[in-house]
Amino acid sequence: MGQLIAQRSAHVLTLELSNAGRANALAREMLAQLDAHVAQVNGDESVRAVVLRGQRGGAFSSGADIRQWGPMPPDTFARDWIDYGNAIFDRFESLRCPTVAAIEGLCFGGGLELALCADLRVASSAARFRFPEVTIGAIPGWHGGPRLARLVGRGRALEAVLMAGEIDAGRAHAWGLVNLACAVESFERDLQALVDRLASVSPRAAALAKAAIVGAQDPAVFYPAATRALKGSSDAEIGIQAFASKTAAVF
Repeated sequence: MGQLIAQRSAHVLTLELSNAGRANALAREMLAQLDAHVAQVNGDESVRAVVLRGQRGGAFSSGADIRQWGPMPPDTFARDWIDYGNAIFDRFESLRCPTVAAIEGLCFGGGLELALCADLRVASSAARFRFPEVTIGAIPGWHGGPRLARLVGRGRALEAVLMAGEIDAGRAHAWGLVNLACAVESFERDLQALVDRLASVSPRAAALAKAAIVGAQDPAVFYPAATRALKGSSDAEIGIQAFASKTAAVF
């Protein structure tokens, strides 16, 4: 049975994908747990960053658990797997605070679709990416194709989906699929540095800056309201005082 193992350290919540013997294949109960954590984080402003990962040194996720979705009739599959997963992925993508997918091993199919919902992706040199769906008569149904196209361009996304070939960490970084590619031996240190940086900036500013990029906002409405709210916050006061005194702001 799959699960998400949660660990809190200061302002950072780490969610570890765990489905023993299945290379962290995404089971329906794991999606439900992810959704519960999203709701919790949206109501807890003390969480400044969320890291989604597999077990240290192992796979991120081999994809959607075919043992669960394979036997489903078409209508049930469309409703209880595709629609259900897409609603959760959309909520994770629009989570209030920054999110990071930490990828060390294979990241295939639905697992790659989930990683694409994170704001940033950090990969070790051992990471491998692939959309294998067309080889088994399926498609990336959790909006993986369009999300990938927004990151790497239409041609590369079509290549990845239609050719179903593996993409190594170096190529993924060159494409823009991952933000940071690390040596295996420095992965944890480099990941921690990135997460520490995310957790050190103004949490209110980070949330609004993310909403401006990720959300479907009307700029004429969003920016006046967001900047007004931020300018009236304690974060703005801290930042301006730190700038004036030439010190680093501590939020």
